[in-house]
Amino acid sequence: MSNALEIVSSMLDQYGDFKASDIHLTSNRGAYFVKDKATRKIPDFHLDGGALIQGLVDGTVAGGMAEIDGYGQADASFDQAGKYRGRLAVRREQGGLSCTMRIISRDIPTTKTLGLPTSVVNLIARPSGLVWFVGQTGSGKSTTIASMTNLWNQQRESSIYTLEKPIEYIYPEGKSLVVQREVGVHVGSFAEGVENAKRSHPRIIIVGEILNAETARSALLAAASGHLVVSTMHAGTAAEAVDSFISMFTPEEQGLVRTQLAQTLVGIVAQTLIAKPGGGLAMAQEIAFNTQTFAELLRGSGNRSNDTKLIQQLLLSSQGKADGMVAMEESIANLVKTEQITADSGYSIARDRSAFEEKLRQLGVPLQKRVA
Repeated sequence: MSNALEIVSSMLDQYGDFKASDIHLTSNRGAYFVKDKATRKIPDFHLDGGALIQGLVDGTVAGGMAEIDGYGQADASFDQAGKYRGRLAVRREQGGLSCTMRIISRDIPTTKTLGLPTSVVNLIARPSGLVWFVGQTGSGKSTTIASMTNLWNQQRESSIYTLEKPIEYIYPEGKSLVVQREVGVHVGSFAEGVENAKRSHPRIIIVGEILNAETARSALLAAASGHLVVSTMHAGTAAEAVDSFISMFTPEEQGLVRTQLAQTLVGIVAQTLIAKPGGGLAMAQEIAFNTQTFAELLRGSGNRSNDTKLIQQLLLSSQGKADGMVAMEESIANLVKTEQITADSGYSIARDRSAFEEKLRQLGVPLQKRVA
């Protein structure tokens, strides 16, 4: 379909204005959109989905359909100069070809628009170290990082180097020099990009995602060498993020990695998006800082399971609160208290039900009788 990009760009504009986050196209099951985490079928969609996806692949993926034939999937970003850009993930599956398009606004949300606390925003001002934003796919990690990075870009004369797969937000001209590279297009891997970035002497290095030991090691070394490295991982909590990072390395390496992490980590922000009763999404954030106590837990006791529990207990403790930390259960309870989400939504998201209920009690929120 020769005009696939124009058709899809029009769909992005339409559903982006409708506050949708994604569009799904299938070969034989029509099209869907995602809004407030609910997936709904697009009515009266009469286009040939398979041909539309193939046209998208031909127009955006390096190597075209040969890439899909060889690997079964591919990622790309595209820009037709409409109101929104698109991030494409296409794959072969039982029904043929299908794809997901993330709708990306040209306007980077501000930290105030997102409601980010000052303690989180201030992480971007740290001179060096490692900062993680963690959460599941669609938790807003990239948007949070982009808002903070662009704030620095607009206010400070500095140098910022980003590595993404694919590139999402395009940073506008500001006071900083921003170099954006796409893994698989401009550089072979995240690790290679980090090594190159160090030679360019940026103040901030954004690493789109840490998925393996090679990238994790490069990020650690860059942070230790005087750069502020900001990255994402898939994890539900700060404690899980630490465990996931350590587990990327061999048992023989883990002791040294724990020591390096205790020396370089600045903070961890775990976030999730929760549907509001009247529409829209509320963001809950767990915030951990690498205090002296936290660093001791990072060094570990030799019992990974116990170390994970101790980190979670620190976040829930009065000491953690005094150090400015926020447990996920406390953040969710605050959303219930301010009536941004329902108590039922809070219970469905909170991993530690007893800790969540205790936070509700502390906030003076009446507990509802629930069936176990």
